[in-house]
Amino acid sequence: MTPEPSIMVRSTPAPRSRGWWRRNALALGAVAVLLPVGVLVPAGVEWWRWSQSDAVFPTTAAAGERIDWAGASWGPVTVEDETGAFAADAPAGTRVLVVEIPVDPVDETPGCTTPVLRELAGAGREWGAALNEVDWRYEQPSSCETGSRAPFTVSVPYLVPDDAIGPFGIELTVPDELPGFLRLEVVP
Repeated sequence: MTPEPSIMVRSTPAPRSRGWWRRNALALGAVAVLLPVGVLVPAGVEWWRWSQSDAVFPTTAAAGERIDWAGASWGPVTVEDETGAFAADAPAGTRVLVVEIPVDPVDETPGCTTPVLRELAGAGREWGAALNEVDWRYEQPSSCETGSRAPFTVSVPYLVPDDAIGPFGIELTVPDELPGFLRLEVVP
């Protein structure tokens, strides 16, 4: 008898399938990009709607400089310690600082708010105008009235604590420029 030839069967390994991460790489990449965009864009739009009527973005002029902004030329700002002239009105531990801002309209004066005095170093405190707290002279305006074409000076008194030494920022807004505002730096 003749022996039958033996059949040798070799098994070939099954082809390896790509891993789950590789099969879904495109979808995972899209999620990685679209998820932050889907959260940040609506949040940014809501923030803009909420803050567009607030003074958020400063346009700054360094101490002693003049700046063109909102249809007028502003500065240079001066600040004088006039505590002696208003000694009867200044409570103990405070000083009266008078800020003067020359304004030269290019065409017509933009309406502006009464400026706020902000401490740029240290605690960053801010003070509103002390028009009612001191016996203020009202010859010069304390804000900008629209419609004037003549140069003028905004003059505002502030009651500040004795420990406020500056530098200070004089901040004012023009409604048409919001959320931008003007910060004029001054060193007493």
